Amino acid sequence: MAWTLGIDVAVRAAHQATLARDGTTVWRGRKFSTRPADLERLWADLFLADATDVTVVVEPTRNAWIVLAEWFRRRGARW
Repeated sequence: MAWTLGIDVAVRAAHQATLARDGTTVWRGRKFSTRPADLERLWADLFLADATDVTVVVEPTRNAWIVLAEWFRRRGARW
């Protein structure tokens, strides 16, 4: 089972995430910031048995993606 977490990285507004399983959208439009509590909530919403089951894909905006990349990498997600 392949999970993909797509993130539209924003600089001035909230980031938005979409989760897909094997190419089918599970949910979309989850808004979050880079605050630890928001990231933990988003991670918990994935319901992953294994962190390597998810690939995180971002639409980068300047260097705003760097914090997200590091956070998800530390949890074992593929980037």
